[in-house]
Amino acid sequence: MSSGPETKPEQLKLLSVEPLWRRVLLAVPVVLVLAGVWTGARWFVGNTMASYPADVEMAGSATRLAPDDPQAHFTLAVLRRKTFLPEDLEQSLRGYERATSLSPNDYRLWVELGNARRQAGDLPGSERALRHAVELAPAYAYPRWHLGNVLLRQERTDEAFAELRRASEADPGLRPPVMGLAWRVFGNDFKAVAEAFGNTPAVRGEIVESLANQKRLDEALRVWSSFSAQEKRELRPAGERLLGTLAVNKRFIAALATHREITGESELAVGKLANGSFENNIGRAGTSLFGWQMPPGGQTQVAIDTRTHRDGARGVRIVFNEPTSPQFKGIAQIVVVEPQAKYRLTFWVRAEDLKSVSTPLVDVVDSTDPSRVLAASTPLPNGSIEWQEVTLEFSVPVNSEAVTVRITRQDCGQSTCPIFGKVWYDHFDFQPSRGNSSGADSGTRRDNASTRGPA
Repeated sequence: MSSGPETKPEQLKLLSVEPLWRRVLLAVPVVLVLAGVWTGARWFVGNTMASYPADVEMAGSATRLAPDDPQAHFTLAVLRRKTFLPEDLEQSLRGYERATSLSPNDYRLWVELGNARRQAGDLPGSERALRHAVELAPAYAYPRWHLGNVLLRQERTDEAFAELRRASEADPGLRPPVMGLAWRVFGNDFKAVAEAFGNTPAVRGEIVESLANQKRLDEALRVWSSFSAQEKRELRPAGERLLGTLAVNKRFIAALATHREITGESELAVGKLANGSFENNIGRAGTSLFGWQMPPGGQTQVAIDTRTHRDGARGVRIVFNEPTSPQFKGIAQIVVVEPQAKYRLTFWVRAEDLKSVSTPLVDVVDSTDPSRVLAASTPLPNGSIEWQEVTLEFSVPVNSEAVTVRITRQDCGQSTCPIFGKVWYDHFDFQPSRGNSSGADSGTRRDNASTRGPA
């Protein structure tokens, strides 16, 4: 039996009845997203290239990828400016101007535009850009610094230093270059420099520091002498800077006068040793130029002793317990003296159970040349001695204004030089000498004064 013809399954057909405009409308967001991604990617790549440019070509590509990125135009302008070619300088200026138009509130871009215009010789245009930078960042130092320099180039000195002064007030680190610029502009006329900065005591104090840094010490001293006693105490940092420079340059007489003015220490005077009986404490080395100074470190103990002393209520005790140390840096004091004058130094010393091949001594050396020993006592004997007075006489070299009195030890000349025991010193007296200068130890004599308490 034959069957009938095969029947094909029915096919379901779907027909879109959506109008074309609606389908287009649905595609718009997708297109916008893709466009945004592409634009963002271009900007990111352009900004990255501008941040790490290899050359002008790469920076130019960054501006094409990110035409509205101020960083890209700024970077290209910087690179073109560095070539110093006339055509590049012109394009560099356009790049700075494009950057400032894209980011008009960034004062840094306006500063660079001002500097570029100055380099191109357009001082009025440079001034306009820098004044706008100052308006955007009035409390910042560098816009005013650059503006002040441009005003100086236009010979508008008063306006220039008004800006430079405010720049140095905003950033104290600019004070030295501003002060140095003032010295050059005013031909080293410190009165004109003071007027340019306001001529206040604080300004004159800075002028003192500036003159001291330039080693123009006579001028610095003249300015310093114009202050009242109260102003000198208030301007102590400037006085200390002057004092340090005077000392470095061996102007000890002037340094002593300055020290007295800023500290009020009336005990210090030319030809006078301070704190000779140790009634005041001993300072650490470096804390002051004058007075006894005690170096740190080592096993040697230096202390004020209120129980064992020769004069007054205190003396100084040195306890040696050095099994290996070859040297004892000792206690020292700078004494300001008159050149070519003759002086006598006397002091008292006591020792107990002293043991060493290199025992303590007192010497006087030239402060301008510490290797020059002017007088030295005989090293103490081993064992114990009661209080003895020692006298040294010496002459000051012709060009020296200070000597250093030291309690020290001679160099043993070997790697180890042990020392043990106790030594006391008291009543150092420093006086002008009328006799002949021996330049050596004048001898010792015993004194029967007993110690006022156990050691």
